[in-house]
Amino acid sequence: MARPRGSGDLIIKASVGRHLAFAPVAFAVTEGSGHALLYANAVFRRLFDAGQITIGPRPGAPASAADLAPLLDRVFESAETLRDAVVEPSGRGAVSWSCTVWPVPGPGDVPEKLVIEVRDVEMIEGAKERQRDIAQRLLLGALREQDIAREAMGASDRAQHLARAARDLSMSLDEDATRETVRRLTLPRPGTWCIVDVVESNGAVHRLAVVHPDPAKQALARKLEELWPREKADKTVVSPLQPTVITHESGPALLLASHGPENLRLLREIGFGSLLIVPLIVRARVHGAITFVSREGDAPFTPDETALAIDLAGRCAMALDNARLYREADALRLVAERANQVKGEFLGSMSHEFRTPLNAIGGFTELIDMGLQGAVTEAQHVSLARIKANQQHLIAMVTEVLNFVRVESGRMEYHIGPVQLGEAFTDVVEMLAVAISDKELTLERPHCALEAVALADPNRVRQVLVNLVMNAVKYTPQRGGTITLSCEVVGETVLAHVADTGPGIPRDKVESIFEPFVQLSSGPTDGQGGVGLGLAISRDLARAMNGDLIVESTVGVGSRFTLRLPMAKPALEKT
Repeated sequence: MARPRGSGDLIIKASVGRHLAFAPVAFAVTEGSGHALLYANAVFRRLFDAGQITIGPRPGAPASAADLAPLLDRVFESAETLRDAVVEPSGRGAVSWSCTVWPVPGPGDVPEKLVIEVRDVEMIEGAKERQRDIAQRLLLGALREQDIAREAMGASDRAQHLARAARDLSMSLDEDATRETVRRLTLPRPGTWCIVDVVESNGAVHRLAVVHPDPAKQALARKLEELWPREKADKTVVSPLQPTVITHESGPALLLASHGPENLRLLREIGFGSLLIVPLIVRARVHGAITFVSREGDAPFTPDETALAIDLAGRCAMALDNARLYREADALRLVAERANQVKGEFLGSMSHEFRTPLNAIGGFTELIDMGLQGAVTEAQHVSLARIKANQQHLIAMVTEVLNFVRVESGRMEYHIGPVQLGEAFTDVVEMLAVAISDKELTLERPHCALEAVALADPNRVRQVLVNLVMNAVKYTPQRGGTITLSCEVVGETVLAHVADTGPGIPRDKVESIFEPFVQLSSGPTDGQGGVGLGLAISRDLARAMNGDLIVESTVGVGSRFTLRLPMAKPALEKT
């Protein structure tokens, strides 16, 4: 069916116009070789009406108008699309236009119509410039973000490397193990290795065994250690006081850092990129140096790598110094233990040697006092009694020394079992009743709970309580003084308290009274003497029975000693 003439125009106008009417770019459609304007959107119409663009000669059009007809003729004849062709008007200052034209084929593929798109060249270039600017900014931002990510990753790697090294260095205080860890240190850069020189206590410089990452070069690296001189050296020769980077171009500094031409020859044979020498400094003293070596051909060490090397060197220096101090302290401990053992053996031997003549003195004194060797006057009886009292006092002191030696050497025997603290106090009071009465002291014994049963050695508990009560008697002023004995249960612990109204103990002396052979002055009332071992023995006995001995004291008020012991299981079950 024949289509009415002009109906196609209406269809094109309706369909194209609907989409392009308000487009920001100038669009138009022409028909035929004469380029009759079939459609123009609002932008194209405005440019056309203003005489800025024209299609062929147009009466009244300004000289600066851009004629699109030549471009349209070319497309109509070639039937090929023309893209971004620039139309330069003849007038100065006129707008240049970028024109894209594509054909709309009719019957037989011959162009029937042309579609035209017109853009302002300056607007296009401005858009392109803005696009380039945006693209450049995006690229710079991406590169910046990439650099930040790379730096963050590098910082993370360095932190992890430092953390691993710190962990390895803290694993042991053994000096050999610490040195083994130090000599295997590297930097995160692949292929790096290190040379470690340590200043010993006698001033000699010792190079630790060198470990190279390439087993094929280990023999050469080993020679770097063997060639190191063993004599004492100036510490500034061992290492500069500041981190130093040495390269192949460093000249005399390279020879100095290598410590001789033979060492330099070996380094060149092994191959290296650069040397980073970092001193091992701790407590303001140079203890050696670490020389980090990079692979041949690698770039010099970066500031970040230098900072990491300084951190590693600081931790190595501290670890090496701590290991050295631990070794020296352990050696001193062994010497002290041996000296203490010799002291104990001497005290034990001398105490046994004293016992024999003292017992003989006591025996002969009793024989004379009994009159078996002739008549004894009353005055002689008094003198013999004094001799006997002093002999017993010396025997007590010797016994105290022997007990101390046995406790300290671990030869004291313990027979652990239930001990009722109230009964133990009763036994001690009976033993020391005369001493308490002689000083006219008041003894107070509050009720002691039946469940106050300790798991301990009965004899050792009584020995501790005797020492505590005797100390209270000794240091409590005669007449008017009070000694209080009490016990209680706290959780799974039983406590035995011995309190007095003596002069008290100064705060700075509270711990020292438990040291061997330490004895505080008891004032003019002191007539007991002693060697100052009672409290030391008592605390050792308490701790050997899984307990403790503590004291609370106020000067001018008095003191309270507390024996802590674990509660016996039967007593725990009853509660």
